[in-house]
Amino acid sequence: MTKLGKVEYIEPRDLWPDEAKDFTPWLATDEGLDLLGEAINAELELVETEAKVGPFSADVLCRVVGEEDHLVVVENQFGKTDHDHLGKLITYASGLKAKTLVWIADAFTDEHRQATDWLNESKGESARFFGLEIYAIKIWDSLPAPQLKVVSSPNVWAQAVRESKEEVSATKLDQRKFWEEVRDYIKSKKSSLPLRQPRPQHWYEIAIGRSRFHLSLTVNTQLERVGCELYLHGAQAKQAFDLLKSDKETIEKELGYDIEWQRLEGKEACRIIAYRNGSIYNPIQRQELKEWLHLSAECFHKVFAPKVKALKLSPDDEV
Repeated sequence: MTKLGKVEYIEPRDLWPDEAKDFTPWLATDEGLDLLGEAINAELELVETEAKVGPFSADVLCRVVGEEDHLVVVENQFGKTDHDHLGKLITYASGLKAKTLVWIADAFTDEHRQATDWLNESKGESARFFGLEIYAIKIWDSLPAPQLKVVSSPNVWAQAVRESKEEVSATKLDQRKFWEEVRDYIKSKKSSLPLRQPRPQHWYEIAIGRSRFHLSLTVNTQLERVGCELYLHGAQAKQAFDLLKSDKETIEKELGYDIEWQRLEGKEACRIIAYRNGSIYNPIQRQELKEWLHLSAECFHKVFAPKVKALKLSPDDEV
């Protein structure tokens, strides 16, 4: 007979002894944001932890990737939900003008689940409220696997999740499979790049250490090419782009090849990108493309990460 394991449930405090000092910093990592993003069906990037709202501080503030004004505020709580944390969440969301509110706790009381459901019904599309229960599981001696269970969510969100799962195209599935192979290939090279869970889309993001900047690997099956880019977005992306381009000669010398500087006029975004021709459907080219993407990502990260972090932007011009 096949040997089976037994699932063991682990309390959050056994993994993160202190909610503020241990759990919140973990949730703000790529791993934590990936788990949170999967729970609320959104790709997230960190804005800051302990975001100030008057004399108070929101645990985690993040943004939906590609939606500049879509802020997500997160309030964490160990133990059962209480009125104090619900009030804090609403206060933070109001002060930060967040569109999505996430309340994470060990367990939700019936009263607080009903309260978040009522808020979703009364606020309509102006704000979305999520109630998530945090726990972890392990099978025998395996590593603990954190889990976020959705106990309350907008009705339109639940419908959208069902539809998105039903309507993922064959091309999107091919792209996700390719990114899984790229991620596994990069991991096999003992890379230190921060790698996330691949999604069924034409790009794969890699954090570079500063909000509103990220590396992005791309695949275009129609043009039969892949790309590696530094993507900048936000109201002041053009200023940051111009500062980097002023050092174009040095950057391209450090990379070892010329790149395209796309200012994307008319958009609040810019990209600095290199392309490689090839089809992911050709087995030989597929392997070559994975190798090229790995080397390009390593090179872009090494060259751009320190330059991005060193950009001198005033607080009002922060990208």
